[in-house]
Amino acid sequence: MGRLSGGILTALGTVLWYLGGSLSNQAMVNLGIGSIIIGIVAFSLPGWKCLPLETGDVLSSSSCAFFSNLASDVGLKGKVFVIPPYENLPHGGIFIPVSPKGKPNLGRLFEGRVLYSEPEPGLLLSPVPGWRLIEDLEIIGSGVGYASSAVSGVLDRFGLSAPKVFEEGENVEIYVKSPCREFPYADAVLSAVLVALAAGAGEVLTVEEIGEVKGYLRLLLKRAGGVEKWL
Repeated sequence: MGRLSGGILTALGTVLWYLGGSLSNQAMVNLGIGSIIIGIVAFSLPGWKCLPLETGDVLSSSSCAFFSNLASDVGLKGKVFVIPPYENLPHGGIFIPVSPKGKPNLGRLFEGRVLYSEPEPGLLLSPVPGWRLIEDLEIIGSGVGYASSAVSGVLDRFGLSAPKVFEEGENVEIYVKSPCREFPYADAVLSAVLVALAAGAGEVLTVEEIGEVKGYLRLLLKRAGGVEKWL
């Protein structure tokens, strides 16, 4: 049942996302993206009966609230890891471990799974909610600056606010508009930007700081080495 419902939601979301973009209807785009996110989660779970009773209310609310509740239930306390595309995760991903000292084992992560209990308990978003925004970009290993410009160009075409990205040594600073404060990594724009920057850098990026500055969400990222270091 979970797979059937997930497939239907994902297909419906894709249609809404495409029509919303074609008609420049932001509300329809957001609805489509939300349906895709929920569909991916539903498809990856064994079935609806495995979900808590509160899930019905969560599904009718925003995808941000859904992931916020999911993250709270899992008890995520670890550092956020942004993963560039590689063999196991061809679209890249975002992994958040349960433990404050947890680290991903990229040799054991696979696209399509959401919840991990071992080797490192945590939550994996792969593909990330905004993966379709960057799927046609040739940015792997292109550099942070080029990747930032490329994803900004895509966002501009959709009438979405482009991020401000600053690179200094091992650090990358991002300022982005995001309505998703409860769980910002569920936001299509932010998730697309993060994975695009990791792809451009050709390295795993860790989120060292996150906060708000004058209406912008500010993230400080740090280069953490290539995929081979984390296998």
